[in-house]
Order: sequence, then structure tokens, then C-alpha cells
Amino acid sequence: MLQPLPFRVPAVRLRDAREDHATCLRLAASYRIRISRGEPAVREQHAWALAHCRTLRARFADLSEPRASPN
Repeated sequence: MLQPLPFRVPAVRLRDAREDHATCLRLAASYRIRISRGEPAVREQHAWALAHCRTLRARFADLSEPRASPN
């Protein structure tokens, strides 16, 4: 029997997304260095890492921005 996935509160989801975002940025930077050294084969991985960063940022943008007060 499969175990249900644990429920994560929004603060934990945001923390995990920020960690994933930082990891993707480091990956993109390392791929960029490799591309500049003459390894064009990693261009696809570089593009994926940047796209994943954008996806994470867009998905959690509403949680990471401070809420405006209704006053």
C-alpha cells in the first residue's frame, strides 16, 4: 500500500522552493562556465536550469511577496 504524501505547510513549501531555486541557479552558473570553456553540449542543461528557476519563482511569487494591508 502506498503511503500518502505528508502535508507541507506553505512556509515549508516556500523554503523548499527557495532551496531548489538556489540549486538551479548554481547549476546554471556552472553550466555557463562550462559553455564559456568550450563545452556547447551543456547548453540544453543550462536552458533547463534557467527555465526551472523561472518556474519556481513564478509558482511561489505570491507566497514570497509581502502582503499589502487593506488599509
